[in-house]
Amino acid sequence: MTPVAPRALLAAAALWLAACGNASWDGVDEAVVRRVAEDAGRHDTGPLFAGLEGDLLLFAFLWAGLLSGFALGYFSRVLFVERAGQPAGKPGGDELRAD
Repeated sequence: MTPVAPRALLAAAALWLAACGNASWDGVDEAVVRRVAEDAGRHDTGPLFAGLEGDLLLFAFLWAGLLSGFALGYFSRVLFVERAGQPAGKPGGDELRAD
């Protein structure tokens, strides 16, 4: 036999889902940004990437993130590994060895 609190919690969640099932959940861009822009006299210019919709837009952002992450990782070696005029050596460096 289950305690009363979990049953009450499940009943409250079921009632909440039933009440909100048909409600419209607007995003921030629709609920806030569009209203503020219209109050300021600005109008919608359309999407920036008009040809990319749905999953194709997500796929394009995935590749952009992968390529920029690779470039940042590759070129960060200049800042963190290599010294000016010296190629990258062994990890950890030999000058810190206590031999």
